[in-house]
Amino acid sequence: MVSQIRSVLVIMLLTAPLAWNQERSLSIADPPQQVTGATISAARLGVPRKARDLYEKAKKPFLKHDDVEAQEKLNQALHLDPVFPEALTLLGYIQLELNQLEPAEQNLRAAVRSDPTYARAYLVLSRLYNLQGRFDDAIEQAQRANALMPGGWMIPYEMCISFMKKHQYATALNLSDLALRTNPGTLLLVAKAHALLGLDRYPEAIVELKAYLQYQPAGDGSQDAHDLLSRIQKAPQQGTQ
Repeated sequence: MVSQIRSVLVIMLLTAPLAWNQERSLSIADPPQQVTGATISAARLGVPRKARDLYEKAKKPFLKHDDVEAQEKLNQALHLDPVFPEALTLLGYIQLELNQLEPAEQNLRAAVRSDPTYARAYLVLSRLYNLQGRFDDAIEQAQRANALMPGGWMIPYEMCISFMKKHQYATALNLSDLALRTNPGTLLLVAKAHALLGLDRYPEAIVELKAYLQYQPAGDGSQDAHDLLSRIQKAPQQGTQ
C-alpha cells in the first residue's frame, strides 16, 4: 500500500507554496496569528536566491526521473544553504525512493530541525518509518504533520498503514472513516478496505473497493483494488460471511 501515494506526494512537494513566494506579503509587524497556514520560519525565508534557483532547477529532472541531475542541483543548493528545508526534504524523498533510507532519514530530520513547522518533511518521514517497520515513529511524525497541515487525506492514509501494520485494524478503520468525510473518493477507500479485510468484514470491503474504482478507475490504487477484489473472490466462503 505504501507505494500508492508516490505521484500524489510528488505533486504535493513540488506545488507547495514556497516560503520565498510569501515573504513580501509578511511584514515584521505581522502578529503570528495573522499568517495563514503554518508559520514561515526564518530558515525558509532566509534561503539565498541562488539556492532557491537551484532548487527550482532540480524540479524538472526530478519529474523526469533523472535522479542524478536532481540530486546534483539539490546538493549545490545545500552547499549554499545547508539548512534549506525544502531542498533537504526533496533530497530525502529522492533517497527514500532509491531505498537509501539512512541518508534520507538524516536529510529529513535535518529539514525538521531547520524548520519545525515544515509539515511535508514530517509526512515524508512518516512514510520512511513505515517502510522501515518503525510504525510508532511513523505515527508520531504523521501526527506532527497533521497538527501543521490538517484536512488532507495523505496523512491519515499513512497513519492507517501504520496502525494496520500493528494489526490495529479497528483504529485504522475509524481513522479512515473520519478522514473520508472530507476526502471522498481518495485512496482512503482502499485503506478502509484493507482494514475491513483485517477484521474479516469481506462484503463491506468489496463495497469500498468498488466505490474507489468508480471514483478512480485508473487511479494510483486501482491495481491494488483489483487485486484485493480478486483475492476476495477466490475465497467465496469468506466473502459471504
